Amino acid sequence: MNHTNAMAITAAGLALLFSGAQASAGDYYDACKTDDPRFEINDGALYAKSDPNQSEIAYETLDKTTTSERRGYCVARGKRFKFEGRESTQRIRFNYRGSTIETIANCEYASSGLPAAFNCEREVVTFESGSGGNGTGSGSGSAGATLWNHNGSVMRLEADGNMRSFVYDEPRPGMVRQGARPGDVVFEGERSGMTYSGTAYIYSKRCGRVPYPVSGNVAADQQAVLLEGQAPRLNRNCQVNSYRRDRLSFELIGR
Repeated sequence: MNHTNAMAITAAGLALLFSGAQASAGDYYDACKTDDPRFEINDGALYAKSDPNQSEIAYETLDKTTTSERRGYCVARGKRFKFEGRESTQRIRFNYRGSTIETIANCEYASSGLPAAFNCEREVVTFESGSGGNGTGSGSGSAGATLWNHNGSVMRLEADGNMRSFVYDEPRPGMVRQGARPGDVVFEGERSGMTYSGTAYIYSKRCGRVPYPVSGNVAADQQAVLLEGQAPRLNRNCQVNSYRRDRLSFELIGR
């Protein structure tokens, strides 16, 4: 199979990854269109379109910019299958038939580990950004989500400007019995530098969601967040009768 046919077959898979639609089979795509229409790049190799032998042309990348990126996983048959998509622009230079050519290449990459016989039952996006985005939300203008572990539950960190929210993605069985569901908020507040502050929530099957103030710090390597506060103790009538020191630890699972 030549590179042109491979591009046609996998283009649909790339569209799925960037559109957010659920993929139904494993896909792989890695290709660039150049501003000079005589050339194309497939799987990192540069070719002249007119060359029937598709002899590889050595080239130099002068600069490269990632314009958008999307990562996550599909849940199918109780397992997770990662997917990844990326768009980038690079300026390249090479020699062709005695001439030095410099052109821009607009590149698209996509891969999905979902087997062809499986259907994606649920898609979870762990990182999504445009130019300069950061899914961990460390910049004031970032947007996206990453997955974190919190006491055995899988959490999703959502960022909008300086605002931050830790939301249940997959609550552990014990929290489900207490009434927690995917999408429920455990923390919402603001990030300022390396500090988080805002409101955390206790989930009780009898009393519902109970808020209390917390604050804490982001680890220097951006891999963990530790929050502390005085969590309320409730009586049978769901009234606060005392407080206890509470520590909420979140560890990054993956980007």
